[in-house]
Amino acid sequence: LTWTAIDVHGNQSTAVQTITVSDTEKPTITAPAAYSMVNDPGQCSATISNIGTPVTGDNCEVASVSNDHASNIYPVGTTVVTWTVTDIHGNSNTCTQKVTVTDTELPTIVAAPDVSVNNDNGQCAASITLTATATSDNCGVAGLTNAHVSPSFSVGTTIVTWTVTDIHGITITTTQNV
Repeated sequence: LTWTAIDVHGNQSTAVQTITVSDTEKPTITAPAAYSMVNDPGQCSATISNIGTPVTGDNCEVASVSNDHASNIYPVGTTVVTWTVTDIHGNSNTCTQKVTVTDTELPTIVAAPDVSVNNDNGQCAASITLTATATSDNCGVAGLTNAHVSPSFSVGTTIVTWTVTDIHGITITTTQNV
């Protein structure tokens, strides 16, 4: 800005003044809605190609919008995605979005075949060691149990229920006749 001063005799003098306007206003950002999905078959994750786009704005102009999740694969559980908007003057703002992947896949179990044995000598029962195998789960097996706590089985048929539980608490059962 150039200032000019003129006196009553027509003499003049000028001075230059620099005015700098700085943009200190952060851009605005509103995260997309929370996103929920089930795991991909056989995986402990889900591939999600689009979790949405945040709504952004700025008094000057938005330069970029990005998030901190480097891939489109999200593990089972809740991932907090941080979105960042930056304006053309380097001001930035953030918001977060939750992406939840739920494990719905049942673990697999293979019970030992039915068992038929004679009673132990002098007993009205037989001692038997039972086994079963939790063969797989997309996220991992937490435990394999059966409801029969004793290795002793009375004469007759006992139905043993085997239960496998995955790391997310999903269970499946099978039975075995002894």
